[in-house]
Amino acid sequence: MHFILLLALVISAFMTPNMAKAEDLSPGPKQQGLQEYEDQVSYIVSGIISYSRWPEGTRPSKACIVGSTRYIKALLAQNDSNNTYTWQYFQENNYSDLKGCEIIYIGSLNASEMDSLLLRIIGRPVLSITEDDPHCDGGSLICLSLVETRSSFQVNLDAVARSGIRIHPQVLKLGREL
Repeated sequence: MHFILLLALVISAFMTPNMAKAEDLSPGPKQQGLQEYEDQVSYIVSGIISYSRWPEGTRPSKACIVGSTRYIKALLAQNDSNNTYTWQYFQENNYSDLKGCEIIYIGSLNASEMDSLLLRIIGRPVLSITEDDPHCDGGSLICLSLVETRSSFQVNLDAVARSGIRIHPQVLKLGREL
């Protein structure tokens, strides 16, 4: 039953257009619309994580945010919930600190940083979610497409298969499969 509710909410999050364009909103509603959008992204990421299974029944304990992202507050706010994982933000490109991360949320990085990071995690049981890879061909498992009017995601099935992480088929159907 919980899965059906989460699935319905995730579907509605992807199908619901933003309330209004930013230029159409006064300062009060503009901030409220941004908060709703941040919450939507946080909810989508949380839903994807909750319907992912790691090898050998392990559960993630460390989630890492790399690169600049405007959704950092919403992701870090997930630390207050009953998750088995805790979000940490890494500002520098010292990827050796990311060794214990079972989840990596990748914001904006330059091409060489992105390649370096993804090379370190390819083939490992790391759920990587990228917000800045429109073609989803860099090696990340999930690629978010975050635009003002609509949110969606793509699934890199090859990367999912190599990672050993199983993602619920209904979640995979929500994304545009590669």
